[in-house]
Amino acid sequence: MTHSSGALRPGSAVHVHVHLAVAGSFPLRACDLLFVDDRLHVVEHAYLTPLFGLARGRLSTAGDRARERYREDGPAGLFELAERAHTVDYESIERVRTYDSRLARPKLAVDVRDGPPYAYRVHAPVDVEALSAALESLGDRRGFAVESRSGVGYSPTNSLRRFLADR
Repeated sequence: MTHSSGALRPGSAVHVHVHLAVAGSFPLRACDLLFVDDRLHVVEHAYLTPLFGLARGRLSTAGDRARERYREDGPAGLFELAERAHTVDYESIERVRTYDSRLARPKLAVDVRDGPPYAYRVHAPVDVEALSAALESLGDRRGFAVESRSGVGYSPTNSLRRFLADR
């Protein structure tokens, strides 16, 4: 697993794109997740506080800007917006969990072999069932499991571990 601000390898194809996900540690980090040929890129493109970011609608503005850059320039446009990016090789991923809940936004968690999971609430409209199916197909080809769950998917222990690991 590596952390970098580098872009995709030349010729990499995006197989699954999760738009406008938010990491729950402070500050909140708006990002897009790009599951490509051999790795996952988490491209953080906006940092927000709950009061001055979420309450004032800056999350939707950041999402619109990221969507437009992706439409115009593809993944390279997202990397140009990036405050920071995480790169996780598929060999490091044990499983990906998706959560669908009536009480909270959908959640996507990436469990890695070393360290706490990467976890995000998805703020863009998403069909969780279709997302799970696409991730299962990719996981079958790349060697990681995918679990679809109902519920909120909140763990105070994992949240603290992610905060301490700056994920």
